[in-house]
Amino acid sequence: MKKQMPTSAIGPENIVKPMLLGAVFGLVAIILVLMLLALIMSFGILPISAAPAISSVSVAIGAFLAGFIAAKKFKKNGLLIGALCGAVLFALFTLIGLAAFNSAPSASTLIRLIVFITASAVGGIIGVGGSDKRKIV
Repeated sequence: MKKQMPTSAIGPENIVKPMLLGAVFGLVAIILVLMLLALIMSFGILPISAAPAISSVSVAIGAFLAGFIAAKKFKKNGLLIGALCGAVLFALFTLIGLAAFNSAPSASTLIRLIVFITASAVGGIIGVGGSDKRKIV
């Protein structure tokens, strides 16, 4: 008799939906955080020279949320799911950047890769390790 694979096994058919869901939420979060921080910069509260740091912070927040949601949906392997979700977001942002600006990847691209993967992996770990809503009495 053949052994059946569990429904939550890592495979392309089981991982696509959580990845897409996490990537969409991460993308929306990055856009919203960037808009908020740009508004704060326009009022002069933050200097224009802080733009690269603000960009990295918004990317980290969005990647964290993407990894968190993808791992919460997948329910296991948070580090792997989060890191994969970060890699998907990085690839998406890099392809968009290359298409829009016709520039080659630079040293900042490597830093962005590290930020995306690290933040989303941490989000994935926390997403899986979050507490359930069970009452302990």
